[in-house]
Amino acid sequence: MSLRIQSEPAAGLASAETGRTGQPASAVSGAGKARSASAGESGDHVQVSSVAESISAGISAQNLEHAARVTQLGALYASGRYTVDSAKVSSAIVDSAVSGTAAGKA
Repeated sequence: MSLRIQSEPAAGLASAETGRTGQPASAVSGAGKARSASAGESGDHVQVSSVAESISAGISAQNLEHAARVTQLGALYASGRYTVDSAKVSSAIVDSAVSGTAAGKA
């Protein structure tokens, strides 16, 4: 994953002003005049790589699949057709205890 954070001071600001934080440019300038950013001035930028976007999309897809499965199980339970395979449940409990992970997931 690639994350690049770029923080450049606005053009035209004195170096003494760039060291101050938490104060607007008008308070730092001491002139009492409000500054407006021109089109040429830049602020902070964040770029997210395509790998991070792919990971995010995959997680979203998994969340949608999980929500669909929960909805399906809820409908089965509400209709009285939900049955549990006790052998699978007991196996998952034992596997989880042996591996030390929750629900058998790593």
